[in-house]
Amino acid sequence: MQGFPVGLAMAEAVLSFRSVQHRHAVPAPRLTKPWAKREGPGVVGVSLDLHEGAVLGLIGPNGAGKTTLLRLMAGILPVQSGEIKSRFDGETWTDAGDLRTFVGHMPEQVRWQGRSTVVDALTQLGDMRGTSTKTIERLLALVGLRSRRDEPLDNLSQGMRQRLSIAAALLGSPKVLLLDEPFNGLDPVAAQAFAALVRTLASKGVSVVISSHMVAQLEGLIDRIALLHRGQLLDEGPLGEVEQRLGLSGRYAITGSGEVDPKTLVDEKSILAFEQREHDWILTVDGPSAEVLKAADDSGVALTSWAPVRPNLVEWLCAATGMSVDDISLEVASSALLPMQSMEVRGDE
Repeated sequence: MQGFPVGLAMAEAVLSFRSVQHRHAVPAPRLTKPWAKREGPGVVGVSLDLHEGAVLGLIGPNGAGKTTLLRLMAGILPVQSGEIKSRFDGETWTDAGDLRTFVGHMPEQVRWQGRSTVVDALTQLGDMRGTSTKTIERLLALVGLRSRRDEPLDNLSQGMRQRLSIAAALLGSPKVLLLDEPFNGLDPVAAQAFAALVRTLASKGVSVVISSHMVAQLEGLIDRIALLHRGQLLDEGPLGEVEQRLGLSGRYAITGSGEVDPKTLVDEKSILAFEQREHDWILTVDGPSAEVLKAADDSGVALTSWAPVRPNLVEWLCAATGMSVDDISLEVASSALLPMQSMEVRGDE
């Protein structure tokens, strides 16, 4: 999950969210107030910085509050408490104001359909922002749809629809781009092309946030990670730092040819998994891989590959919450979104 080089040590935070909250109103009827509501699911006390030219992976299970947080960050949902600061034009932090002026948002589901062409659909949206025809054509080229500009929307593949969605999100040249589950429905080739487009945008200084419940999709793309669970941010930062804080670093997968007894290569307590296949084997260890490599060399064992092992979503959640795998599995399957901490729930009059 090593991101592309953008010089994160020098990258500056340009948008800051401090203890922001938005909880949805849910029905709580009473005999005397049948239309009464109360505060329900949402995001609570989230503090997060977005960095210039960096790609942040917002991960969490379904129902963790990722879409709610992105809509709040896009200015679609109001901030009920907390504050948002920006410093796009200098060193001084100021109130962000209307986020929609510098944030582009790509929702998870955009239904592009009809006989209208790609360029017509984008032009209609561009008219609302006063976007010139020249800019529309440049956006189509950027997302790889120039050759499809006159294609009816009904004829577009899922990958092309996703490209059109990101072009729409880029109208107005946003400084921050929010992508909600952008890899849904994409085949591996289209996903790779989409990731390359995200890297191009980040190299131009755009701060990108990608939400996903599939960590593997973000492999090699993101620089920072934010772990969201039950409406709260559990941890955030550069990948290596977060892995180290949660005790998820230092795991490696080593493969070799022939047959081998893994206990001759590493202490049994360090073995996480071992599989002996017909012609080769794969060993996953927790600890210094140099010891395994030296033991293999001393034993004359033929190694074919070595690579660090990145945690999956369940492992991230277990490490961050202290919950067991079984409990986390139930949490992931649940659609109930409630804050992890005890919060006072007030009734809406």
